[in-house]
Amino acid sequence: MYNRQPLTQEADSARDEARHAGRGLVWVAAGKIVFIVTAYAVALALPRLFGSEQVFGLFSVAFGAASILNNVLIASTVQTVSKLVSEDEARAPQTLRQGLQLQLFIGTLLGGGLALAAPLIAEQALLDAALTPLIRVAGGVVFAYALYAALVGSLNGQRRFSHQARLDMTFSVLRTAGLLGGAALGIGALGAMSGFGLAAGSILLVGLFVVGVGESGGRIPLKRWLAFMAPIWLYQASLNGMLQIDLQMLKRTATELALAQGMTSDPATDLADVLAGTYRAAQTFAFVPYQLILSVTFIVFPFVSRATSLGDDEAARRYIHGAMRFSLLVLLAIATPIGGAASGVLRIAYPEAYLAGADALGVLVFGMVAFALFVIGATILTGGGRPGLAAVLAVVSLGVVLVATRVAITLAGIESHGALVATATGTSIGTGLALLLVGAAVWRSFGAFIPPLSALRGLLAGAAGFAVARFVPHDTALTALGALAAGFVAYGVALFALRELGGAEIAQLKAIVQRRR
Repeated sequence: MYNRQPLTQEADSARDEARHAGRGLVWVAAGKIVFIVTAYAVALALPRLFGSEQVFGLFSVAFGAASILNNVLIASTVQTVSKLVSEDEARAPQTLRQGLQLQLFIGTLLGGGLALAAPLIAEQALLDAALTPLIRVAGGVVFAYALYAALVGSLNGQRRFSHQARLDMTFSVLRTAGLLGGAALGIGALGAMSGFGLAAGSILLVGLFVVGVGESGGRIPLKRWLAFMAPIWLYQASLNGMLQIDLQMLKRTATELALAQGMTSDPATDLADVLAGTYRAAQTFAFVPYQLILSVTFIVFPFVSRATSLGDDEAARRYIHGAMRFSLLVLLAIATPIGGAASGVLRIAYPEAYLAGADALGVLVFGMVAFALFVIGATILTGGGRPGLAAVLAVVSLGVVLVATRVAITLAGIESHGALVATATGTSIGTGLALLLVGAAVWRSFGAFIPPLSALRGLLAGAAGFAVARFVPHDTALTALGALAAGFVAYGVALFALRELGGAEIAQLKAIVQRRR
């Protein structure tokens, strides 16, 4: 009887914690949905506002290069500040102040360096002086992102998820308005990039007002900050490079090949920009499977981490099998109809000129399936206490992407169809190797990865979905939607026919529906 009150208080505390985590998940998911929707609104609207594949390509090369740096800054800074804040929430203001000071240095170094080196990067690395002002503006964006990420990390570490989500949603709206508003001014790629810079500066000011600048006080040793942040930098830089560096490689290599064939500078860079713009349109839809499955990483990490910390190898294997099987089947469900009806998919959103990227989309979407599975496998390694190995595999795979893409484009030449397919092929070779490497590493560490029979059945069902989507007419936007639906249904039917899906999955679905009622 005397223990009843403490036990009740403990149970109430656990329920409150669970409710808080649940609400936090809803807020973070809402922020992610807003980001995805606005990002696709920008990707689909900009080509029409620019009215030219060449301008869209010029913008995409600069924007993509900046995005690699920005994504690395966001991921590494948010995780580092969040971890250090969560370890001692009473010192959150002091940790935030130190984080902002560190990010002020990093942001100035990277953003200022990018702005100062803009002519060198544009003219020597990308062979196009027209990129110089865009890269200078991108330097300002990088500076703002560096500080903004520290603010978000502080909110995350204090589990103020609703504030974090509201801030991120505000930024998504500002970013969309800045990019589209800048493009609508009629000053081309520079207008859109300047609008992006204005949005980044605005959200930094809003974030500083909402979160504050922290307080002075006891300092965490700099070595501790860097020890946690450096591996994340290495991994995220390689990961984002694998995802986006092919666009910059296409730009440089195509320009070089055009110059070698006797073109003068302006026509050569314009041709490369057209190729880059068309390829960026293909990327927009190729990235869909990866972006939709990314949430699996947030689920598998804590489960594998906990199982390994408890020494429960069987539980770890069970989580890995389940996560990898689920991810593969969902990825193929999305990718195979897109690959089969690639020209129709592009026709849904883009002007006729962008259909030249259809075959590249048909290749790249499967490269992104491999990339998504690699990311989940790398997350498993990290959750199992081997983040260094995940980073090394990402670095090796990035090197393969760079070499394979360069060689493939050089062999194919600058003819539009060949260059675009070659770029997608080079990227897919790199991501395919990344999947094989991480699969071997996860299997060696845990004795589990993608169940072989599930992989075989998934691929066979995927072939059926691809074939149906390919042969169903998709020469208009409306019929393209029909082809995608037909491919998806064919894939699902094939999974049931091959007995990869069956009564167990139906029972689970019924149970979920009944619980929601």
